[in-house]
Amino acid sequence: MYGLSFQNFDCTTCGACCFGGHDHYVVLLPEDRGRVIPDEAVREIEGRRYMRMQGGHCAQLCRSPDARLVCGIYEVRPEACRAFRAGSFECLKARQYRGHLADAMRHPVSAPPLRAETERPEADLPPAHIVANRPKGRMKPPA
Repeated sequence: MYGLSFQNFDCTTCGACCFGGHDHYVVLLPEDRGRVIPDEAVREIEGRRYMRMQGGHCAQLCRSPDARLVCGIYEVRPEACRAFRAGSFECLKARQYRGHLADAMRHPVSAPPLRAETERPEADLPPAHIVANRPKGRMKPPA
């Protein structure tokens, strides 16, 4: 996969890079000040501005009628998104680790019931540091 050329990738169809696990995923940089990014696409956290996330991906990621994942503000997308080059090492890693999420959004088998916009799907999951049937006490070193 790493041997493929950059021309084999189209960043206006995949969407894997738009999936992130936290609200600080896409920060708006000083270079973004002149861009007309809609206010509803941005959220402020502790004095910094970020792209709003929804359902584990950037809220601007949309499924087109022809099953492509496209950015709703592609022409004015933030600098962080512009710097993420199609076919780059980072692109390949995003496709490797989050491509299945993009595929599921692109080709939903059966759509789950829609959640209210204020609900967060990750709220249904336990924190990552809580593991079921975790051994009690100290773990013994390997023999």
